Amino acid sequence: MESLFLSESPSKTLLLLRGIPGSGKTTFAKQISNSNGAPIFSIDSYFENEKGEYQFDYTKNHLAYKECESKTKDALEKGIPFVIVDNTFTLDWEMKPYEDLAKTFGYLCFVITVENRHGGKNVHQIPEEQIEKMKAKFKVVL
Repeated sequence: MESLFLSESPSKTLLLLRGIPGSGKTTFAKQISNSNGAPIFSIDSYFENEKGEYQFDYTKNHLAYKECESKTKDALEKGIPFVIVDNTFTLDWEMKPYEDLAKTFGYLCFVITVENRHGGKNVHQIPEEQIEKMKAKFKVVL
């Protein structure tokens, strides 16, 4: 596991961080990126304005997913050695395009499910009712 976080690792790595809002995915992604310089791609960044304020628009959600996937593909095409994708990935099939990209470009693909064991709250004001729906459909594949 230690070599997973080292930038000089001989293998190219795509790390998918998944979990419900408030679980700490973004914080964890930033900690890894700070240690190895890995780019982080997330649908959340699509909804941030130039001031860094989050302004979600459900009607553009599909565009955010496509942009995140496209940016990830660009990074893998360039051969960036370690790439992080920080999304909820509540459904298994949502990770499939990224797994396919990893295979296409010769990357190891790791999935880490980030659990909220620290009592974190989502910073995007997602209603608790919506988070409960996400929890209900969240599946972990072992």
